[in-house]
Amino acid sequence: MPLSGWRAPEVNWLTQHHRLVAVALLSLLMLSQIPARLLTLFLPTTVALSGLSGTVWSGQAVRAWATVEGQPFMLGRVQWQLQPWRLGWGTPLTLTSEWGDQVFTGRMGIRVSGLSVLRDVSVNLDTRVLREIFPLYLGGTLSGSFDRIEVEQVGLRQAQGTLYLQNAAWTANSGNIPLGDYRIDVSGAARSADGIVGTVVTEGGALALDGELNLYTDAYAVKLSASGPVARDDGFRRAVSMLATPTAEGFDIALQGQL
Repeated sequence: MPLSGWRAPEVNWLTQHHRLVAVALLSLLMLSQIPARLLTLFLPTTVALSGLSGTVWSGQAVRAWATVEGQPFMLGRVQWQLQPWRLGWGTPLTLTSEWGDQVFTGRMGIRVSGLSVLRDVSVNLDTRVLREIFPLYLGGTLSGSFDRIEVEQVGLRQAQGTLYLQNAAWTANSGNIPLGDYRIDVSGAARSADGIVGTVVTEGGALALDGELNLYTDAYAVKLSASGPVARDDGFRRAVSMLATPTAEGFDIALQGQL
């Protein structure tokens, strides 16, 4: 058979469908250039972005914030990278937010069932940010890294990682009381018998804490033993008397309740 009369099947298909291929390529090009400002049409009312640039798939916002319990929670400068071919599986969204020393990075994905999955999460923030939303009397720097976090509509479903509370202090009206540095090893699933377990380890300081935090689908439990100079301080013991039971070494905290 003469080679001059032979053409590869792919060439024949492209020749016959060149208009379809051109339309498909043009559509992909247009989709890849969707401006980032269109994201505001799909975000919940509790999230706001300003100073948008780039595209829906790869862009940034100069400033972002979310409303939590009626209070604004600043996210700062936000950058994202979205892989559309991985939507519905994996973690197609890579997200970074920075607001001063407050930093969050991680990869996210949403399953068809509505389950949100976060991988390779890293977070760092000052607890003062949380005190603007929740009535916390705890100062310090909270940081952590998580291999995996799963969140469903009813709340946290699974977590695997470590949290660090450094330079912790009790923020009393009469003055701050230095406590110490702590590590919380987190693992488990909310629907299991023990729930998501946070094992508290004291790495140094005047207040030694030992025990566990348990989070279930609709309940929580706290079991901690405190010792050290601060645990025996009369003023501090009075400050936590509503939560604590005195012991020879300091005090115990045993709490449980419904979410």
